[in-house]
Amino acid sequence: MDAKAVVGAILALFTYFSGVPSLDDRKRNLKSKLEYLRAQIEDIENSERAPFSARVQRGRKRKRERDLCTWVDEGRELLKAAETLYTQVEGYRNLLTSTKKRKVVDKVVDALAIREKKGDILYMHAFPDKQGPYRGNDMPVKKIIGKTALNTLEKLQHLLEDAKIGRVAVHGREGIGKTFFMKHLNNFALKCVERFDYVFWVSSPEQFSIRHVQDAVAAVVNCDLPSDDDLNVRASKLSNTLADLGNFLLFLDGVPEADFSLDQIGIPVPVEGSECKLILTTSSTLGCRILDGFGTIELNCLPEKEALELFIHEAGIDMRRVTLLDNIPRSLAKRCCGVPRMIVNSASRMWDTDDIREWRHEFESGNFEK
Repeated sequence: MDAKAVVGAILALFTYFSGVPSLDDRKRNLKSKLEYLRAQIEDIENSERAPFSARVQRGRKRKRERDLCTWVDEGRELLKAAETLYTQVEGYRNLLTSTKKRKVVDKVVDALAIREKKGDILYMHAFPDKQGPYRGNDMPVKKIIGKTALNTLEKLQHLLEDAKIGRVAVHGREGIGKTFFMKHLNNFALKCVERFDYVFWVSSPEQFSIRHVQDAVAAVVNCDLPSDDDLNVRASKLSNTLADLGNFLLFLDGVPEADFSLDQIGIPVPVEGSECKLILTTSSTLGCRILDGFGTIELNCLPEKEALELFIHEAGIDMRRVTLLDNIPRSLAKRCCGVPRMIVNSASRMWDTDDIREWRHEFESGNFEK
C-alpha cells in the first residue's frame, strides 16, 4: 500500500469515528440548499402579479424592488456556481481530494443559507404600492405530512376564520414546526379568507427590542418611522397606520419571552369580535406580558409512526427500503423524539442513500442537529 493510500485510510477512519460530516453529507446538504434557492427564484419570477421584469422597470425608484432584482441576479450567479460545484464533487471518492473540497462545499452552503434567509425577507416585503402596502404574499413552504400535522393545521385554520377570536399565540419548543404552520396559515388566509384587506408577515428581529420590532412592522405596512423619534411617538405613528388599513391579519413569527406589551410597539391588539387578527409564534412559557389576553394553541411532538412517515418522506425512501436498511431509518427517526426539525435535518442528510454503511455511520456518529 503506498503512502497516499495509507494516509487516505487513516483520514477515513478519523472521519468515521469523529462524527465529522463526510463529503457525502455535505453534498446532500449542498443539493438541498441549491434546490431551495432555485425554488425561491422561481417563486419570485412566477409571481401572479405583473411580470417580474416589468415590475422592476416601472418601480426603479422603489428600493425594495431594486433590492429584489439584485437578489435574483446574484442568486442566479450563486446557483450556477453551486450547481457547478455539485457536479464536480458528485464523482469524488478519493479521500485526499474530497478532504480539500469539504471547505469549499461548506463555504458555498453557508453562502446559500445567507442568500436563502435574505430572499425570504425580501420576498415577504417586496412591492409595496405608493398608496399603501401589498395585500400579502404566498410563502414557500413544504407540504403537510401526516395526520397529526393536518389536524393541527385545520385547528389553526378554524381559529383564523373565527371572528370571535382576535389574537392567537402558537407555542412550543424550538423546532416543533411553529413557523412551518404559520406559513401554511398565511397562504390559506390569502387564498381562502376574504375578510382581511391585508395579510402581513413579520419575522422577529434577532435583537428583539421595541425599536427593532417597530422597524420590522413599519417595513411591511409602509410606515415611515424616523430613527430618532421617541418610542412612544413611533408607536403612535405605527398604530395610526395600522388603524387606517381596515381589516388586517398580522403574523408575528418568533417572539421571545419579553417584558413589554404590544401597545408599546404600536400594534393595536385585536379584541373579541374585531375584524383584525394577530397570530404569533413563541417558544416562551407564555408567562411574559406581551402575551396577555391571547388564546393559545400548543404544538406537540409527533407520534412515533408519523415521525417515521416524515423521515422516510424527507429521506426519499419507502418502507421497503427501511426494512432493507436494517430498520436504521426507524431508529434515526425515533432518536429525533418527534421533533420535526430534527427529523428533517437527519433525513435530509440521508436523501436517496442506499449504502447501509452510510446509514450505520449516521446512526453511530450521533450526528444530528437540534
